[in-house]
Amino acid sequence: MFERPDPIESVKSFWDDRAGDPSLDQAQVTHPDIWQRWLEIGAVKPFLRSSDHAIDVGCGSGYATKVFAPLVSSIKGVDFSEGMIERAKRDGSVAANATFQVGNVLELSPSTSGIFDVALTLRCLINLPDWEAQKAAIANIASVVKPHGRYIFVEGSKEGRAGLNRARVDVGLEAMPPVWHNVDFERERTIAFLEQYYAIVEELGFGLYDLIARIVHPLLVAPDKPQYEAGINEVAARVANKMQACNNLSRVLFLVLERKR
Repeated sequence: MFERPDPIESVKSFWDDRAGDPSLDQAQVTHPDIWQRWLEIGAVKPFLRSSDHAIDVGCGSGYATKVFAPLVSSIKGVDFSEGMIERAKRDGSVAANATFQVGNVLELSPSTSGIFDVALTLRCLINLPDWEAQKAAIANIASVVKPHGRYIFVEGSKEGRAGLNRARVDVGLEAMPPVWHNVDFERERTIAFLEQYYAIVEELGFGLYDLIARIVHPLLVAPDKPQYEAGINEVAARVANKMQACNNLSRVLFLVLERKR
């Protein structure tokens, strides 16, 4: 049994507090940038099949889980925050083929959760305290994915964030501050580790969104603060949904992986 260290308890407490905040709606409780979420969810959809039994690891309040439910045979949302799972069960309609379970990715196994055709993590593993914990989580996720099943990995990119910050500074903006509870992934070592378990099917980035939403938008409205729900962010998301460009600026590493035997 994994005994949570203090950093994980701190992150868990943070998410429990957000889950209990009535001022945060379902779309924003795990991420305030609603158009980034729309873009991520839209990018996942083409890789889901109606026959899939899916698991959404780190599902938070279940917002994306409920969007994916009509596209698959069944989906299970798992999160270590009891508050988030309570909210997932309480907020909005829950499809008959969607279930929610409290669970820690560092304890995930076939005996705790089952075996699936496809696993999803959308900004889940960045909440773990270090690379060693992230590797353990990746191994656990691999254990619940069938041979030739898929893992859709949507996590933070260390190189993309650094590139975006360099570009922001070059045009006179401040670098974005680090997020205290996030540890972004280094692409090369992450892919090298993932390849123990998976073949890479596709890699996407959202650099065009980050260019517009995190550089052009702030420059246009300065000295005012840019707003996540602004129309320019919607335009950025819709354009980035159709076009791969500027992925050296992408804060997100998006990988579609096929489980090896």
